[in-house]
Amino acid sequence: MNTNKLWMRLLMAGTLLALLFTAACGTENAIEGPTDQALAEQGNAIMTRLKDEDFQAVYDMLSLEAQQALDKAKMMVGSTVDLESLIMQNASAIATWKFDRARIFTKNGAIRGNLDGSVAYADGKSGKVSLELEQQDGTWKLRSFSLEQ
Repeated sequence: MNTNKLWMRLLMAGTLLALLFTAACGTENAIEGPTDQALAEQGNAIMTRLKDEDFQAVYDMLSLEAQQALDKAKMMVGSTVDLESLIMQNASAIATWKFDRARIFTKNGAIRGNLDGSVAYADGKSGKVSLELEQQDGTWKLRSFSLEQ
């Protein structure tokens, strides 16, 4: 009986170590390389501003093209709709996120990157997050993002 308990403990310890090792390696290796890391760091900065509901900081992190599109939308709705209030009323508060895939590519001569991962909301729901960024003057700028539940 003692031998069975010892084997069970060894098996459980080995399984736990394997799970910890797999989780540590998965987190470390999810986003590799310095360029991917810079992309992920900017993605984390953007998500932090979204979580903090600091929309001015998010606006400042937008690409020039995205800023122009947002400005145009604001101009079109004028004083009829307060876009920031509309966003706050219809958005769930972000609790945590994790990027597990980064991809850098060139499109029409511009260097772009995608970050994909998961997001958890304060209300307990979860979903997917996807960011598309573009390098402008050596800095990653947000082109678009998608938060799904």
